[in-house]
Amino acid sequence: MLESFGTLEEGESLVRLTFAEALAAGGRQGEAAAAIASARAALLARAEKLSDPAWRERFLRDVPDNARTIELARQWLDG
Repeated sequence: MLESFGTLEEGESLVRLTFAEALAAGGRQGEAAAAIASARAALLARAEKLSDPAWRERFLRDVPDNARTIELARQWLDG
């Protein structure tokens, strides 16, 4: 459903993360994994637009929603 809206820009990371966490909380693990994979892909695509590698690293590591997305993707997908 989120994909049909295109990019959300402001708050997109939080919306995608919350959606994945809600699916997981509802016991819909397969859908949650797909949602977090999509969230990570969108997040990494946004990070790639940052030309400075240090800024890119901070964007992924120091923004709480982004760091949580990366961590959940690692746990749920990379195992």
